[in-house]
Amino acid sequence: METTTRAPRRAREELRELVVDAGMAILAEEGLRTGTDLTFKRVFARVEADTGIRLTNASVIRRVWVDQADFQSEIMARVVAGANEVGQLGAAYDLLGPLLVTFDLSTPGARWAALVEVARLAGAVAIESRVGTRNWELWVGVWVVTVTTPGNKADKKLRQALSEGLEETGEAWDQLFSAVMGQLGMRLRPGLTLRQLTESTGAMAAGFSLRQASRDEPQLCRRPTGPGGELQEWTLLGIGLEALGMQYLELDPDWQPPSQ
Repeated sequence: METTTRAPRRAREELRELVVDAGMAILAEEGLRTGTDLTFKRVFARVEADTGIRLTNASVIRRVWVDQADFQSEIMARVVAGANEVGQLGAAYDLLGPLLVTFDLSTPGARWAALVEVARLAGAVAIESRVGTRNWELWVGVWVVTVTTPGNKADKKLRQALSEGLEETGEAWDQLFSAVMGQLGMRLRPGLTLRQLTESTGAMAAGFSLRQASRDEPQLCRRPTGPGGELQEWTLLGIGLEALGMQYLELDPDWQPPSQ
């Protein structure tokens, strides 16, 4: 008599990673529409196509997730964890780090001019590092789903993930701005805090990036901010960052130029 060999029972965490990895792969290729179209049926088909492993609802429901909605909530929480702005800020670090040591900081006017140039360049890199990237698009998608759905258990989980991601981003912005301020000899104006500056900057960068993502051409202008009044290309975000810098910062009278 023939015997049937049953597939081995897979560990709970192995199943979780198989299904989550397949779901994240689908999102990377297709983006996030509503989150609810990422069904177990679609994800199981992807698992089988990638690994040859066949799964059913019984494989995961009440063993890994309570239901399909619980799975979708975890997927979107992972999107938030992997797609906050810390990665985009890395591009700003790469650009501004080498640049800061090249500025002429010999006079108060030169220090203000350096801040203007930092704003111009940071505005451009902030847009370029977001618009058109899948991670940022997914983050925006999760944010939209979260703020437009009624409060429920899954919604609370996503809001917590978004809050934690914003806090991590804020800490990264704090480090970047502290480095810029220290190098240029700036300090915060009385009554204002570093986190207020970074929150304002992050909100402005996100807003301009959203607007740019809906347009075919970048919104640019030319201003006489270069050496000798030479025209330079500016993003609208760069102009906003310059304005924030002027309002939040002032020259530090006790600052000493960094040793060359």
